[in-house]
Amino acid sequence: MSAQVRSCPKCFQLMWLNSEEYEVVDEETIRTTCPHCGSTVRFQLVTQGDNAAGPKMGH
Repeated sequence: MSAQVRSCPKCFQLMWLNSEEYEVVDEETIRTTCPHCGSTVRFQLVTQGDNAAGPKMGH
């Protein structure tokens, strides 16, 4: 999987995550720890539709 660019839902800072920095929970969800606030956060991956191959910005 490629790098993910996400906004933390707790502190709203952008996180640039390489594949070794997040855990794949299932085929649609990843989990990581925010490097800014230390919160454990989960994100749904976009797997279908027009934005499935595009950048994952979290909104």
